[in-house]
Amino acid sequence: MGITTTNHLQRPEPQALAATVEALAARFGNRLITSQAVRDQHAHTTTWLAPQPPDAVVMAQETSDIQDVVRICARHGVPVIAFGTGTSLEGQVNAPAGGVCIDLRDMNQVLEVHAEDLDCVIQPGVTRKALNEHLRDQGLFFPIDPGADASLGGMAATRASGTNAVRYGTMRDNVLALKVVRGDGEIITTGTRAKKSSAGYDRERARRLPGGYPGDTNRHPGRAD
Repeated sequence: MGITTTNHLQRPEPQALAATVEALAARFGNRLITSQAVRDQHAHTTTWLAPQPPDAVVMAQETSDIQDVVRICARHGVPVIAFGTGTSLEGQVNAPAGGVCIDLRDMNQVLEVHAEDLDCVIQPGVTRKALNEHLRDQGLFFPIDPGADASLGGMAATRASGTNAVRYGTMRDNVLALKVVRGDGEIITTGTRAKKSSAGYDRERARRLPGGYPGDTNRHPGRAD
């Protein structure tokens, strides 16, 4: 059985890529890497897809680093690829159109643990094994196990699951909030630590009850979907 794929993505213009690398070098110094060996390492996955290395790799250490990379790349129309640990099976870390890879391995701190609330605040490069090691002495653990020591940022990006999902859900069910760098370099925050952030009647839950809720013109009497 053969599998054929097509790639219609356009690589950035050489001048745009050169300008991007120059700007990144001025901002990051030796944290910008363009050697072939390192670029190849950031295209290696366990997928059946052929490796597709980026044109450069930036070792990010804080959120502002990510913002600056995204802003510079957006200015010149150069793709950006986030890299956690490279354990994905579907080739998410490949760079089919080239571009700049943001390596998040140095953003690996557990910032806060709220044991009484069963939640914590982490950076995206924290791996699931490192998190569980950090939580062990408090009698807690992070339940999502995709089978590899993946980064939590990568697991959130791919909605990782595993056999434990039957009992504990997938990453969707275990992430309360995200701090996200948008494509233009701006930051948005989705959600809060609170399990519920609004007061009043839960209209969505009521809609799923037989008969819906009073005043719902779209309700289906007797149906609980």
